[in-house]
Order: sequence, then C-alpha cells, then structure tokens
Amino acid sequence: MLHRPLHTVGAHEVHLWHLLAEHVTDAAAIQAMRDLLTTDEHVRMNCLRHEKDRVLFLLSRGLMRSVLASYLGCHGRDVCFASDSQGKPILRKENHDQRLHFNLTHSRGAVALAVSGGREVGIDVEERRRTVEYLDLAKRFFAPAEASYLQSLSAEALPDAFFAIWTLKEAFVKGIGRGLSFPLDAFAFDLEANRLQRFQPLADFVSPDWHFQQFELGDHHCGAIAVQHSPGCEVIIEMRDWREIFVV
Repeated sequence: MLHRPLHTVGAHEVHLWHLLAEHVTDAAAIQAMRDLLTTDEHVRMNCLRHEKDRVLFLLSRGLMRSVLASYLGCHGRDVCFASDSQGKPILRKENHDQRLHFNLTHSRGAVALAVSGGREVGIDVEERRRTVEYLDLAKRFFAPAEASYLQSLSAEALPDAFFAIWTLKEAFVKGIGRGLSFPLDAFAFDLEANRLQRFQPLADFVSPDWHFQQFELGDHHCGAIAVQHSPGCEVIIEMRDWREIFVV
C-alpha cells in the first residue's frame, strides 16, 4: 500500500522528490503504483520491449502521480495532464485550479521530480557510468569554453565533468520548456571540481534569471535542477525521498 499524505509548497520553495528503482522491492507498493496509472499509461508501459524500461516507466509515472496528488488533494489516477505551447507537461486547467509547476526526469534506475508552487522548473538525472563520446558531443553541442575545459581533463575525470555539464544544460532547457531543440552553445556553465561556479548566458535570448543546484542520487547518478529565479528572491530547494514518505 501507499500512504496518501497531503503537502503544500511555498512560493519560494521547490521540492525535489527522488527514487532509485533498486530500493523499490515491496510487491504491494509496486501494485499500488500500478493502480495509479491510467488505461493509456498501462498500454504505453506494456508496449515497451524490455522489462527494465517497463519498471522505470511504472516508477516514473507512479511517483509523479502520487506526489502531485498529494499537493492537489486528489487520487493519483485523477491527476490530469496537458501540454503548453512548447510541449512541456502541465496540469490540465479544466481539472485542477491549483497552480503547480513540475518536471520529471528518469535515467537507468533513477527517477526525480521537481515541484514548485510559483516558478518554472527543469530537472535532469543521468547515470555517470554509461559511456558516450564525451569530447565529440561536447565539441558538437556545448559552448567552446565548456568543450575546452573537458579537453583539459584526464580520462578518469572526464565522465563526471561531462555529465555535470550535461545535467545542468538539460535541466535549463527543460525549465524553459524547449528541450534539446534549444541551442546548447547559447549558454555555458563554469565548473570547478565538477561543481557549478557560474552560469553564463552567451546570447541575448537566454535569460540570466535562473538558479541551479546539483545533486547526487546513490553512487551512480548525478543530477541538476534549474529554477526560474527573479533577482533578490530566495529559492529553497528541499530533497525528499519518495519511499520514506509514501511507502507504508
């Protein structure tokens, strides 16, 4: 079974809910998450070829529905979604009068959801162990200074640094609702020991009014969250473990 708690989120707060698939082993909790899905979501899940993909789909949608329902005061299956003009998922206004901003991400066994009461948010999580063409991708998509920084690193340090930049970039473009269609070389992140030092808009169409925070999930996943941030306003980001609050 799952708890059905009630939550609120303040205008300056962002709640970052997270879950690792390896920690969800209780059969009753898994069935309770299945019960949250709509018929369409069950069809989509069952069309996935690999079991690990079906599990991650279930955990992602189950976490999102249970968490959003806890702010909306409804059953998880009754949360209704729509898309804005850029295709970013939003709550359907006809069904929910409470204004919530949210963004979901998942990657190879990790799920994270950002929830905000008054600010646009974007979030990304990645598994750092997977191998990609780090330098080729950086030269093709990143800002020149970011690519140069990655080229200066040792082979051992390169993967963590690449995914630190990648998660920050994807969190930002998801936050503005554009996704990877937005030019990733129009802004840059300065890092020191893989921690963010500065966000640099490099084009006049990139707003500087964003706050970023990096995070770790377990030993193998890193992530970043981007929050729309007006100058002088406080941003409070709170990490919340889904399993600790929702699993009976």
